[in-house]
Order: sequence, then structure tokens, then C-alpha cells
Amino acid sequence: MMNTKKLNLFLRANCKKSNLKRIKTISLLLLSLSIAACNDNASIKTKQEKPPENITKIEKEPIKPDKKNNLNPAQKAWLKKVKLGPYASETQDWEEIEAAAKKEGKVVIYSVSSRIFKIQEKFQDKYGIEIIAYDTPSDIQLEKLRRDRKQNIFQVDVLFNNDIADINQEFLPHNLIWNFVPDTVADDLNENEKNPVLVQRWTSRIFIYNNQQYPDGPPIDNIWDLTRPEWEGKFVLPDPIGTTTEANAIETILQHHQEMAAAYEAEFGEKLTISPELRQIMQKNPLLGEPNAGTEWLYRLIKNKPVLTQSGTRASDEVGYFKEPLGMTSFSKIRWVNQGKYQWQPLYNLKPIVGVAYPTTLTIADRAPHPNAAKLLIRFMMEEGFEPWNVTGDYAARQSIMEKQVKNSNIPKFDDLNIWSVDPEYIYENKYTYITLYRLLQ
Repeated sequence: MMNTKKLNLFLRANCKKSNLKRIKTISLLLLSLSIAACNDNASIKTKQEKPPENITKIEKEPIKPDKKNNLNPAQKAWLKKVKLGPYASETQDWEEIEAAAKKEGKVVIYSVSSRIFKIQEKFQDKYGIEIIAYDTPSDIQLEKLRRDRKQNIFQVDVLFNNDIADINQEFLPHNLIWNFVPDTVADDLNENEKNPVLVQRWTSRIFIYNNQQYPDGPPIDNIWDLTRPEWEGKFVLPDPIGTTTEANAIETILQHHQEMAAAYEAEFGEKLTISPELRQIMQKNPLLGEPNAGTEWLYRLIKNKPVLTQSGTRASDEVGYFKEPLGMTSFSKIRWVNQGKYQWQPLYNLKPIVGVAYPTTLTIADRAPHPNAAKLLIRFMMEEGFEPWNVTGDYAARQSIMEKQVKNSNIPKFDDLNIWSVDPEYIYENKYTYITLYRLLQ
């Protein structure tokens, strides 16, 4: 059965919008020309006119782009040679891939996780192929790829990346990266974990509390509690615009403003009233739209002076070492709780959510210099090389591994964890609006 919580992440991502936008642009252009032709006194307009109110806009189904016709000759030749993209073969000859990979001799990977260095020796011992790894944040990986591509520089093979918004909405549609799913693991993945891009694992940002300070149970049960006066300066939050993952987590909460409004009413027994200062800030900046329960929660949270840290690890330290009672961190840090390093627990019963989930993906860079070694490395990282990432709190995309993780650890099933998944389309279209809002609220 399809994992519905994971499927939520890609429901919008699979809808390609670029061609729909072109259709709308052309339609509006033809409409303008028609109006001008019918007006003998037509002149150049200095202001954009509103379209007549009796025009009905019809939303058409997006047209899937013809990948082969959107490729330049160099891309076509490379894709045919390495059997990727529209030229991917139905079957994968792993003996052939491995032989070609050994001739290539090395593979270059940009990795969002430093654990990549733990598999270098094993991979080289098994295949005689060197992994050249760079521990690099997701957004920096993508910016490097953008700049190299403009200069026709092709030096990276694999991107191990969790900036799913840019991956789905920009890099895949513009043929800057290519999806590759090893057929050896394809049957162990849900459809949304191999299309439009291969998912290796799912990570979450969750809310936590120090359970030694509060041995009788969580001191809060609603996300709006974080805005109460008694918690001023006592909530540790990774910088909400410090990294892509931290920004995406908060932006996802803002996206679910209807659920946030319902949570407010459940907590306070009355409808939410927007703060006059927030309304004034947003009215002065039309880009920000209308205030709602999501933006109001962020406004009140910032006014309550959360303790900002540089990372989820630091937030885990702050709560786990009794410096602050509440925080937000990566769910994978619970492995240190189980080993006795920290004293905190997830706020599993927090309403409306306990956290936000996002995928970490594996893709092959366009015109990668070592494409066969890239395929081999991706397969390795999905199979025996997955071990460094097989930790409590991270959920493997492969169902067989995830089932063992839940069975062997005291954590809920992924479907039972009360989390929201990031929406790539929403994040991509609203990220600069969110950054603007956050800076204005500080």
C-alpha cells in the first residue's frame, strides 16, 4: 500500500508547470494583440490594464515536456552513451556498469552528510574505485552546479542533497541533474520515492522537551504554547533562515495556516485575532500577502525571544544538557538519547504537529564525468553502503529497512508520526517571501 504521508510530499512536485506558464503567457499576448487591433486609437499603455471581468480563466492540464526535444546535442550524445534520462534502458546490466565504472576509476560526490566519509574505504575495497567526497550543504551544492554549468564545467557526478524544492522545481526540469533508480532496489520503494527523483531516506525536524526537568510528562501540548509568556526565552530554535532545511521546516508550518488556526481555537477557546503590528508590517509589503494563523504564530514566536542556534545539533545539546526546557532538532538525534548522552524526548502529542519531514535524494549531475561509477555509488548507498545512515530517527526509503528500524527502535512508524511533509512547489514559490517576512519580524 502506498505510504500516504510520504506521498504527500510529491503530489504537487510531479505536476510540471513550465509549459502551463508558457501557454498562459502566449494566451495573454494574443488577447492583448486582439484588443489592440480592434481599437483604432490604440496606443502604447503605460499601465497594466485589468482584464475584462467576464473573461473566464480555464486551467488546463499541464503538458509534459518532450525531454528529447529539450536537449542540446551534447546532452543527447551523453545521455545515449550512459543510458540515462529519455534514453534509459529498461534493464540495467550491472556487470557492464561495474566494468565501465572501474575504467573510470573514481566518482565525485557532493554530500549533505559528513557520514559519506565512512563508506569511502568500503567502496574502494569492493570496487577499486575512489570516492572523492565533499561535505557540502545542499544549497551550496546547487549553486556550485549552476555556476559550473554556465561555464560548461562538468566535474561532479553525484548530488546527495535534501533541498527538495530546488531539486524538483528547477534542477530536474532544466536538465541539470538526472534521476537514476537502481533496479535492484526499485521494488522496495514507493512510487514517490523513485519518481521524480530517488529518495534515500526521510529526516524530520521535531519539537522536544527535557524529560528530566519534567518527569511527569511534556509541559506543553500545543504549538501555540511556545508563544505564551512563561516560555519567553526558553525555546531553542535553529536559525530559521540559517539553512535550507531549517527554513523549509518553518515555512511548512506557515503553509498549514488553517490547521494552525484550528489549533489556536482548540488551545484558547476563541478565534484567532491578528496582531495590529503584524497586519501593518504585511500591508506595507504586498509581496507578503494577507496575515493568517501561520504568520501570526511566527510573529508571536519571535516576540517571545526564542534562543537561536546555528544548528539542530546545538539545539539538541541545549535541551539535552538542561540549558533550556524546549527545543526543535533533528529526529535522528534521538539515537544519542537512547545511548544516554541526552535527556530529552519528542513532544509526540504536540498539536497540530510534532514536526516536519523532508527527503534526502540521490541524483546524477548532467554530463557527469564518471557516470557509471555514479550509478554504482548510488546503488551502494541504497544497499550495503546505507549503514552509516541507518540510525534511529531517520526513516529509510526502502520499506524492508524501515520496518527493521521501527521494530528494533522505540519509535513510531513513519505513518504514525504526526508530521507534515515539505511541499516542494510551495517552498520553491514562497521561499523569498518567507525570508523577507522573517527579517521584517525580527
